[in-house]
Amino acid sequence: MQDEKYILVDSEESLANLLADLDLYDMAAVDTEADSMYHYSARLCLIQITIGEHHYIVDPLCGVDLAPLFKARAMQTLIFHGADYDLRLLWQTYQFSPKNIFDTMLAARFLGEEHLGLADLVREYFGEELKKENQRADWTIRPLSLDMCEYAIHDTFYLHELCAILVEKLQAAGRLGWLSEQCQALIEHSRHPAPPKKDPWRITGSSLYSPCALNILKFVWEWREKEAEALDRPPYKVMPAELMLAIVRAQERSFPEVDEKKLPKLPRNFKGDRLDSFLNMLKAAVTVPESDWPAKLPKAPPPPVVPHSDLLLALKSWRDEKATELKLDASMIANKAQLIWLAAPGNIPWENRFDEAHLMNWQRQIWAEILQEKLPTAKRVGED
Repeated sequence: MQDEKYILVDSEESLANLLADLDLYDMAAVDTEADSMYHYSARLCLIQITIGEHHYIVDPLCGVDLAPLFKARAMQTLIFHGADYDLRLLWQTYQFSPKNIFDTMLAARFLGEEHLGLADLVREYFGEELKKENQRADWTIRPLSLDMCEYAIHDTFYLHELCAILVEKLQAAGRLGWLSEQCQALIEHSRHPAPPKKDPWRITGSSLYSPCALNILKFVWEWREKEAEALDRPPYKVMPAELMLAIVRAQERSFPEVDEKKLPKLPRNFKGDRLDSFLNMLKAAVTVPESDWPAKLPKAPPPPVVPHSDLLLALKSWRDEKATELKLDASMIANKAQLIWLAAPGNIPWENRFDEAHLMNWQRQIWAEILQEKLPTAKRVGED
């Protein structure tokens, strides 16, 4: 793939040309680029679209109203590779989600491919190497460099042909319907973002901290957020989580004294006003009365269902055996949480168990086969 041409969409005229092209086709290959590695809030920075022989790079930061783009004919059925993040970003930015998608990564999973990356699949099916030089580029930079644009179009260049190959293989394996159902679930999931985390300052590694340490951590985390937002940088680039936790531990040991010399080595740019601000924050933290310190979280509540242990082991064994036969990742047939629901104690009908485990239709079909084969010859495991 040498010297492939692309069309930059950053004006009303170039958008009109793209819209006319999109209305000639039933499907487009799409990818997106964001700036989460360089800025405080992730923004959609590029939308790459391949249709026919044309490769478009749409610039969402150019000031042109892109609303008409998402009503175009070809944009209603999209090919992605690893659609989850792209779908969430498009919904978050434009409240747009397509009617149908084909996810080449998911398709490869359903075919039991060992390597699922786009570069791996392009190498396997086309014998080409994708460029990697701009994987960590700052996509807010304008004007976009030639290298960045060439890198960007590689993410959609092969998707139409790859989709055609994988569709044929899925049809031969009788799994195209499985993928369609899973893709529809991805579209629906993208429209329902997870609710904000309660107490986001309770980061990984802090669950065993004392209320004193938790109070300090809360102050440090909030200070880091304010700094990151002011600097427009990702919080981890202001202060990594490991350093935050080390500072909290050191400050707890010297509590209530605040002494820079007793803290871990701070980043080089912690000097002048920033250093003063940071130390003043610690001084404020240690003055909070004990009655206002955050409490340790209670132990996790008991699970909604405690599985029958023998049944759980049997189902897991049967699942793994079926996965080997189908050449699938076992977790696709049922993940850990789903297995637990399937192994609920008592004489619960299997359809009810399937409902509680939120199994998709294709998963139910596989489990129906497993149970039809295994239950007649198995002990009445899990029954009272």
